[in-house]
Amino acid sequence: MSLTGVAFVISYLYGLFRTLTNHAFWGLYTYIAVFYLHPPMRWWGQDLPDLRWSLTAAVVTLLTLLGTARRPDGAAWTAYPAVKIIIAYVAWMWIQYPWANPDHLDGLILLSKYVVLIYIVYRLVDSERALKQFAFAHVLGCFYFGLLALDASGEGRLELIGGPGVNDSNTLGMHVTTGIFFAGSLVLAGRGWQRWAVLAMVPVLANCVVQTESRGAFLGAVVGGFVYFLSSPRRHRGVIIGLGTLCVFALLAYTPMTYWQRMSTIDKGIENTQERDKSAESRLVLIKAQWEMFKDHPLGLGFNSTAYLSRRYLGTEWLTAARNEDIETQGARASHNTLMSTLVDQGLPGIVLALGAVIAIFRMARELNRNRLATDNTTLGVYRAAICSSLASIFVSGMFTNYLKAEVQLWMIALLVACVHIMRLNTVAAAARARSSDLPSPTMTSAGHFEHRHTRVLE
Repeated sequence: MSLTGVAFVISYLYGLFRTLTNHAFWGLYTYIAVFYLHPPMRWWGQDLPDLRWSLTAAVVTLLTLLGTARRPDGAAWTAYPAVKIIIAYVAWMWIQYPWANPDHLDGLILLSKYVVLIYIVYRLVDSERALKQFAFAHVLGCFYFGLLALDASGEGRLELIGGPGVNDSNTLGMHVTTGIFFAGSLVLAGRGWQRWAVLAMVPVLANCVVQTESRGAFLGAVVGGFVYFLSSPRRHRGVIIGLGTLCVFALLAYTPMTYWQRMSTIDKGIENTQERDKSAESRLVLIKAQWEMFKDHPLGLGFNSTAYLSRRYLGTEWLTAARNEDIETQGARASHNTLMSTLVDQGLPGIVLALGAVIAIFRMARELNRNRLATDNTTLGVYRAAICSSLASIFVSGMFTNYLKAEVQLWMIALLVACVHIMRLNTVAAAARARSSDLPSPTMTSAGHFEHRHTRVLE
């Protein structure tokens, strides 16, 4: 066993020990660390036993939380419509099980775990300090991916760099883009060494996104950048414009021409020219086939149904297969659009729930943006911007890739719910302080009696 593997095991066991001694946030730290390090995919982890590292960390954290009394001000996590809809979506997947395709069970188990993960994040990220800690852990993990990208040899796009579910270039680009938004918030709201450390990480994160050459991640980053600006506190917008301009000039100066050539093909899929980009064109062909799949199976055929049905609805020129597989009998085509994946996989009930979740998430984001305390509070405001921009980026990127099982979007939804909860607690606390300032204060009169005078601090 390598020294790196030994160090990982010792750190992992220490994290679980701290979790069991009523420091549950250490369990979340450990889970995030395992997500990014993921021993089965690293050279130093090949000799380690398969202990289901992430699952074990999540279970230990959950058991610790269940044995810990909830704070009296803690609202139920199911009180938020977005959480209810996600639970209903997973419940529908369980209902689908009897007629679903053979791959459905894997997706069913995965999304059921994500529901538990939302609960864990909601319970633990209960303050601005915890929000900052989660943000730093996320950025640090993305920085690790960026270092792996720097060491990647050979030409072409990055593959097999990230962890579970993040080992393709499109998902990796989208995932690290969310890390850039959180890095920006840590720079704006951070203090001391952490601010400068994160600032030094940003070029590595940006380089990782560029190396993926993902057009979906590029569009997601552009839209997310606008959302970040609009969602951030006004006092920071001048700094954001300055830093954003600097980043644009740096990208134009140092990004290779091959990247911009690939980005310029975003619209080629809808042009009737001989130079049409086949990758983009195939997405349009696949969307048409997915609509036919939905019409034939309005209740869906379960998780990953597009790949399962693709041979029946697509010609072999659109299918892909492994090197030793026959494309006629074993070829398939995975979905490249999250909403269309939902339509095919979970049918009409699934797409209704998914669109309902989008609406619920938008309403929570609007509530955060309209709340005066969340806007004036520097810390909460910048992390609100990071969460909203990340969700917008994921949604836009998801129009080009299937992110139904992308874990980072569940992180962002859980953080949004936690952020709304923190904002509501701050609002209640501010109202309580305002009421207490209006209470009559007794003053002795010349006759020896008390009279009450009102002192207003907040109007």
